[in-house]
Amino acid sequence: MYGLIGGISIFAMVAAVVQNNVTHDLISDIIKNLAFGCVASTLVALLIEIGNIKEKNEKSDSIYDSVYCDLKCQILWYVETWASLCAVAYKDNDYYNERHTWTEWYTLTKNNFAKCDEPRQKQLMYFFTTQLMIGVEGIEKALRQIDRQRYILSINEIYDDELEKILKDYRFEFDAAKMTLTTDPTKNDFWGAFDAITQDLSRYIYNWVDIRYYNYYKFKPYDFPMDKTELLRAIRESEKAIDNIVQ
Repeated sequence: MYGLIGGISIFAMVAAVVQNNVTHDLISDIIKNLAFGCVASTLVALLIEIGNIKEKNEKSDSIYDSVYCDLKCQILWYVETWASLCAVAYKDNDYYNERHTWTEWYTLTKNNFAKCDEPRQKQLMYFFTTQLMIGVEGIEKALRQIDRQRYILSINEIYDDELEKILKDYRFEFDAAKMTLTTDPTKNDFWGAFDAITQDLSRYIYNWVDIRYYNYYKFKPYDFPMDKTELLRAIRESEKAIDNIVQ
């Protein structure tokens, strides 16, 4: 729209200048001045429009960050929990100084559990269940909060079908996790369920570009994401994964 108006104005201005040079006509002077005014007004309007778009984008980014920040933090808390569980449950192995991705911490926790005797496994089942429930309930609370803000997100164009699918996947997965934790599962049921949850959650984290690096960050227990060098490496790794898919 602004381009059309500006183009017409410039055309009129050029035509008026040519006509004025030939005839020195007063009407040509008037048309030329009007055309100059139209061009200036169009530029001002365009600058205002650009400013409004920038302000709208900044507002949308601010709303997005404020609404989704808690969910990102709660998911981070959950994936870090597996490192904490491993370090606390198997102190003899001194895992506090090791760095692994969250899925590697999950595998270490599971493998070490299998080496424990029956009484110790019962103790660990109670410990794991109570600690994981804290993270699961935190994520459920964050998802409910997003549901309450859906109207605000929609009118600011930051709640689309893709994001809705991502949130639906998280909701489904952590509903399954809560069901497992609240039904007094056997050790086989527990690990069978969390094998599937871990595999799915890794994929869902990858699908949400904001937190994709969670899958690549190697961290010590209680230390995610404090290492800036490792954080940058994980972000680069997550971006490489996208490039490989595109290629």
